[in-house]
Amino acid sequence: MILKLTLDLPEDGDYIRITRMLGRTLLTELHVVEPDIDDLELLIGELCTNVVRHAHTTSGRFRVVQEFLAERVVLTVEDTGKGFAFHDVPEPGTERPDTIGGGERIGGFGMSLVRALADRLQFARSDPQGTTVHAEVELHYRTPEDHDKARKMDAAAGAEVTATTS
Repeated sequence: MILKLTLDLPEDGDYIRITRMLGRTLLTELHVVEPDIDDLELLIGELCTNVVRHAHTTSGRFRVVQEFLAERVVLTVEDTGKGFAFHDVPEPGTERPDTIGGGERIGGFGMSLVRALADRLQFARSDPQGTTVHAEVELHYRTPEDHDKARKMDAAAGAEVTATTS
């Protein structure tokens, strides 16, 4: 693992930008291609926004873990909110209460976006309550040399170096 960031955040939308920018900054320095950086930034933003908008955590806080490996980023977002069931989520494009701004809003596109951005995605109930989301985004580099450098950093930190084939 190159780096692991663990953030214990207030359930407040003002912290989402900071969380997104931390991931963007590291991936930029590693010379990851821009589309992968953009995907990870959107994914982090959407998962964190879902917590702030819907979780209603018992502690008023949630945790974000970003694990940066040479081949992928593993993102974990965990809250202690009320949890949800997919069958209770309204259809995309439908009107719903706006829990942040008040009134009504058209929404429901977040889960579709999350599914499209993540290469691997898993939702689980947290114990005793809440939701944990694990998402992975595979990384691609600007050059083979950049990829080799990331693999060396990963190996130096004690991670296994694995070969990938396309």
